[in-house]
Amino acid sequence: MYADYTYYVTDYLLGKTPAVPEETFPFFEKQARRVIDMFTHGRLTANPELICEEVKDCTCAITELLYKADSVSEQALNEGAPGPLASYSNDGESGTFDLKESIYTESGKNLKVKQLIYQYLGNTGLLYAGVR
Repeated sequence: MYADYTYYVTDYLLGKTPAVPEETFPFFEKQARRVIDMFTHGRLTANPELICEEVKDCTCAITELLYKADSVSEQALNEGAPGPLASYSNDGESGTFDLKESIYTESGKNLKVKQLIYQYLGNTGLLYAGVR
């Protein structure tokens, strides 16, 4: 694990209410780890001593994002909606769903994950793909 639930609650959230329940945290943390490993070219798996505060915070941010996206997508599907409602008309019973930048679509979620990766790990050297 790059970040455990205790780190998530005490060091990352700093007293805020956790969005991810403790029982589901390990699953989504593992998914976040896989994404981070892809962007860091497996450096953290090969060298666990490189796991710093930025990596732990990035893991927590992506874990939260993946959990929220999964929860809302599941709820929307259960309610029969394809995504977040952008507009609605009362007389003609119509609605519009704006999905282009939504984290509830794969492309929107991937875009947000990339933003989080660069936000947290951009200055760590872990994203460098060249040879040293």
